[in-house]
Amino acid sequence: MREALADVMRLLYQRGLIQIKGGNASVLSGGLVLITPSQLPKHSLKAEDIAVLDLSGRILEGRPSSEYKLHLEIYKRVPRAKAVVHAHPPHLLALVERGMRGEVDMLMEAKLKVKCVNLVPPYPPGSLELAVAAAEGLSSGCNAVVLARHGAVTIGEDPYDALDAMEALEDAAKIALLAGPPGFEPGTFGSAGRRSDPG
Repeated sequence: MREALADVMRLLYQRGLIQIKGGNASVLSGGLVLITPSQLPKHSLKAEDIAVLDLSGRILEGRPSSEYKLHLEIYKRVPRAKAVVHAHPPHLLALVERGMRGEVDMLMEAKLKVKCVNLVPPYPPGSLELAVAAAEGLSSGCNAVVLARHGAVTIGEDPYDALDAMEALEDAAKIALLAGPPGFEPGTFGSAGRRSDPG
C-alpha cells in the first residue's frame, strides 16, 4: 500500500490535480493510517517516504501530511472509507467559485463513483474544524466533498478507487464548465452533513 500511495500522488501531479508539494493521500490498514508525507515533492515519492499514524494521531513513522487530522476524522466517522485522497482540482474549484455546479450525472462515471457531493465552508487547512466538517459531509453517503477555496476530498476502497473518484469529479466539472448554461445550477452543492441531489 505504501507504493500505491506514492503512485497515486504521482498520478495526481501528472493530471494537474495537485501542486508539486500539495495534496495528500492515505489508506487505513490494520488499524493504522499510512499517509503521504509533508513538504516532499509528490512526483518523486517513494514507498519509504510514507508516514504512519495510529487513529489517535500518534506518529509512529515519518513526517505525516499537515492535513493528517482530516484523514483521521474521516476514518473515525465514515466506516466505509478505507482510503482518502485530498487534491486541488482546478476546474471543480472554478465551478464552485462561480457559485454553480454541473450535475454529477453529466458524466456517468462521476455519478457511479461519487454518487453525490457536499460543500464544506472555508476553514483553515489542517484545522480540526475542517476535518470534522469534511467527515460529516462524507458521512451522509457521498463519496466526495468540496472544501471551499481549498480543494476536494474523495474516499474509496483503496487509494486508486479514491483517485478514480477524484478524476471523475474533475472531469465532470470540466465538462460542466465547457457546456455552460443550462448545464449549471446555481447554489446546488449540499452543505456539509447534508446530501446534495445528484440529479
